[in-house]
Amino acid sequence: MISSVYDFWQALRKTVLASLTMTLMIGLIASASIATAATTSKPASTHKDWEAHVHGEGSSKQCFITSIPKSLKGDYDRNNRDQTRVYLTHRGASRNELSTFAGYRFRDQSEVLFNVDGKTFKLYIDGSYAWAYENDVNRIVTAMKRGKKLTVTGISTRGNKTIDIYSLSGFTAAYNAINKLCPK
Repeated sequence: MISSVYDFWQALRKTVLASLTMTLMIGLIASASIATAATTSKPASTHKDWEAHVHGEGSSKQCFITSIPKSLKGDYDRNNRDQTRVYLTHRGASRNELSTFAGYRFRDQSEVLFNVDGKTFKLYIDGSYAWAYENDVNRIVTAMKRGKKLTVTGISTRGNKTIDIYSLSGFTAAYNAINKLCPK
């Protein structure tokens, strides 16, 4: 009896670990594909400081908007940092996946601050990406539609604070473009 209970828990632990590993890998692959697409593809349309992109077809179709910062602040070597971007993605039934790619790895257990014209939201980190919490994303998108400036603040694994300032000029038009390109 003890042996079979022990075997059951060992098998369950392995199954849970395998599921978690697969989920994490799928998320990382999807994130990497968006980052690669933004740097290697031509936008479907450009709206002032924001671009709308479309990739794939059918069930693999995804649409996203992206922008690069107008200014970078912080005491760090710019040569040690890749291009940073903000993304808002529609992927299948999933809508409004809001993230930022920092161009460096975030400090473990830190949070990224997204400030839209004085309204601050916290994003959770996953390596070099930060993601909006699901219960905040609609409020953030609404603020970005109405806003003028987005300030993204993060801390690298080296302890360097970075402050990236984005223009929100064209955000609403780009957002409307991907809503048409990838309808629900």
